[in-house]
Amino acid sequence: MSSNVITRRGFLVGAGTISAAIAMSADAAIAAERSSTKEGKPASKGSVEQEASSWRIAPADPDDDDVIETYDCDVLVIGLGQAGSCALRAAAEAGARVAAFEAAEEGNRVIMGGGQVGHINSQFLAERGVPKVDVVEFMNDWQVRSNNRSNPGLIMNYAKNCGACFDWLFDQLTDDDKKSMQIRCLTDGMTGPFMKELSGIKSWIGTAMTGDFIEPALDHCLDVAKSEGGRIFWGTKGYKLIQGGDGTVTGVWGKTDDGFVRVNAAQTILATGGYGANEQMRNDLLWEINQLQEPGQTSKAMMDQDGSGICMGVWAGGRVDPCSGTMDGGYWYPTDKPVDLLGATAALWINADGKRYSNEGFGSTELQAMPGVKQPSGDICTVFDSDIETLLAAQPYGHMALDMANTDLASLHATMDAAYAGGENGSAGNTELDSSNNDITDDGASGNDNAAGGIVASMTPPTVYAADDFETLGSYLGYEGESLDTFVKTIEHYNELCAQDKDTDFGKDPSLMIGLTKPPYYGYKGTKQIGALMVTVGGLLIDADGRVLDQKYNAIPGLWAAGNASGGRFGWQYFTSIAGQSLSMAQTMGMVTGKAAAAQK
Repeated sequence: MSSNVITRRGFLVGAGTISAAIAMSADAAIAAERSSTKEGKPASKGSVEQEASSWRIAPADPDDDDVIETYDCDVLVIGLGQAGSCALRAAAEAGARVAAFEAAEEGNRVIMGGGQVGHINSQFLAERGVPKVDVVEFMNDWQVRSNNRSNPGLIMNYAKNCGACFDWLFDQLTDDDKKSMQIRCLTDGMTGPFMKELSGIKSWIGTAMTGDFIEPALDHCLDVAKSEGGRIFWGTKGYKLIQGGDGTVTGVWGKTDDGFVRVNAAQTILATGGYGANEQMRNDLLWEINQLQEPGQTSKAMMDQDGSGICMGVWAGGRVDPCSGTMDGGYWYPTDKPVDLLGATAALWINADGKRYSNEGFGSTELQAMPGVKQPSGDICTVFDSDIETLLAAQPYGHMALDMANTDLASLHATMDAAYAGGENGSAGNTELDSSNNDITDDGASGNDNAAGGIVASMTPPTVYAADDFETLGSYLGYEGESLDTFVKTIEHYNELCAQDKDTDFGKDPSLMIGLTKPPYYGYKGTKQIGALMVTVGGLLIDADGRVLDQKYNAIPGLWAAGNASGGRFGWQYFTSIAGQSLSMAQTMGMVTGKAAAAQK
């Protein structure tokens, strides 16, 4: 069984290479034209209100003549990505008769995620010398990051089970296979520290670089389910949930090229991924990102699903998490792409007016970069000096920070040398820096047929400039006149703050207050961009076990969700205390939800 793997920003991205948004289905469009507005009056065709919310309107049930097969099972999983594959296996192992819908044809399913799995307390990590993490400390840090918007019970369930899930998912690997897996930020013989804390935000070591092992592990989940009598309906897209008179979900219609399949199931798990490829849903649900846009801008998805599973849950009475977050999209740092020379290193960040604007080291990437979206239009620069390794060594372990244990720093210095030699032309910045610092997207093999599969965008590294004085460097970076004067004064003032080990402007941690005192000085820039998101990470509200909640926050009998089809996980924005937690969350809650659903069969 073969499938395609799509990784995160390291292999896609670029402001001009965004995948096209996916329109809503023709069936839903027809239903929308027949619908009425909330005032009870017919909606005018093409009205803004209708267009923004028509995804919420269910299509008609299939005609009986169009149903080509009926099948019965205990647990039906829709979508066989990171979450769905794990849910299917877990339910089968728990004794349920299982089935699954997968929109892709067999051998063609697209696995989103290149294999970074960030987790805690697995036997795998313990055998490599990584100490056990206190789940209470871990969970409370998560809630601080989300401003307590994540479901506390759900996060604790994840914290308690993610290590066991990792060992379970990769249990078919040999000891040699496991030893070959790199652990991000872990050096040979490391005895600590294994946790870093900045501004009250913590990060741990725990990212397994599963690489080529992730795809066979997910395929193994399907093989286990089939060995237990499970059936996979390939080329079948979830169409609409079937409900009894009391609202209980009793099955699902699936749509194929030849007609509809009806599966009667005691429990249904939606694992269809996010909604980033659905423009209507993005416009309707991503209120924070949409409010941050400048005139004429819109949110864009680099790779994601069309939200079909979330739509089905809404049609059945489910509630969408009002705090519907994204991976990327709501923050900006220069240049916010994996070929940055320094990634999210807390160097000095300077806006288009030549001013410093924030604590560049506030906690972790997604938090420290939030003020960037509210800066004046134009370029934002990263500035540093020749002693960059001292600053790199002080970084936390989160994604988009350079992995100092596994990065070839010789290529970094080669780029710096090329920048200095290039004078006003700088360097192309073409470095062979290790890309393992880049986190991976979450759930969603092609749980729908609108996956942004096969998108490969060119990654052009930023041009790096170098000079022996601040004014010359600023001119190379494009500053002139008043903004150039401000640029120079900003660096000089920053050095004064570093000398006193106290950032009285923005509160940066003293360990990161390393001045620019050793020439040559270096800088690169990126033009601020808002709303370019990888995937959405907020969907249907669920309880701690994955049950979908209705409008009164009660569980809808028979309906579950996992992965990016579910909400309550990350709050306002995807964030990480350990790189790769989106994959780990999808896998873990897929496993937990599969077991829980099987117990209700």
